[in-house]
Amino acid sequence: MTGLQLIDTATNETRELPVKGLFYGIGHQPNSGILGGQVELDSAGYVIVKEGAKTNVEGVFSAGDLHDIEWRQAVTAAGSGCMAALSAERYLTANNLVQFTTCQSEFSSAGHSSEEKVPVSASVGAVNAGGSKGSAVSTSRSSSGSSSSTSGSGGKTLEEEFNVHADKHKGQIALRKLYHESDRLMVVLYTSPTCGPCRTLKPILNKVIDEYTGKIHFIEIDIEADPEIAQAGGVNGTPTVQFFKNKDRLVNWPGLKAKSQYREVIEANI
Repeated sequence: MTGLQLIDTATNETRELPVKGLFYGIGHQPNSGILGGQVELDSAGYVIVKEGAKTNVEGVFSAGDLHDIEWRQAVTAAGSGCMAALSAERYLTANNLVQFTTCQSEFSSAGHSSEEKVPVSASVGAVNAGGSKGSAVSTSRSSSGSSSSTSGSGGKTLEEEFNVHADKHKGQIALRKLYHESDRLMVVLYTSPTCGPCRTLKPILNKVIDEYTGKIHFIEIDIEADPEIAQAGGVNGTPTVQFFKNKDRLVNWPGLKAKSQYREVIEANI
């Protein structure tokens, strides 16, 4: 390429413009025709959003070039797609509309022993308690009366301060000891610090647990702090909830569920 031949549309005069490269700008028209009269659009047809991906219609979110009037890049479209997807997930969760279809884990098949199902490290001695031995342990009680035993270092239950009678615990030490020492139903929540749905699920699940004071052990596992526990339990993502009773795993649920589904499992096994 050596140049361009330009035509003046007013006079029809032509001239040569020496150039070595060319980027085509073909314009942009948002494909929002199907949304007319349903979602608020601007004068150019772009969807009007607020707070990242929200439209003026509750539960409807926009992503990509449909509302991007400035950048129009694949990477920005992908980013806004993630925002819209997470926003939709949170909306569905908040309104108890989420349903998940999951495959049965190989760990829960009939041919495996109960030892193969337990989500704890095979090397019992290789346990990282976290924090110093001087870390204080506090036993708190919620308004509903349920108690919890956690340490002052990252909230993990320390081995020397473990309380088998507490309802709520954190970390692999509590999980290991309760698995061997308790006859209560165990509810294990696997989370991670950057997991958005985990922040949605925690208060929901805590409220359900509080309804069964003294009947359930609830253990929270941070898979980044205790990765070997997650690997042993066949946990591939967060949040995941597992139910155990008498060293058998009863349920393995990735993602979010309605409160009623958690209650159904609890009622059937306490």
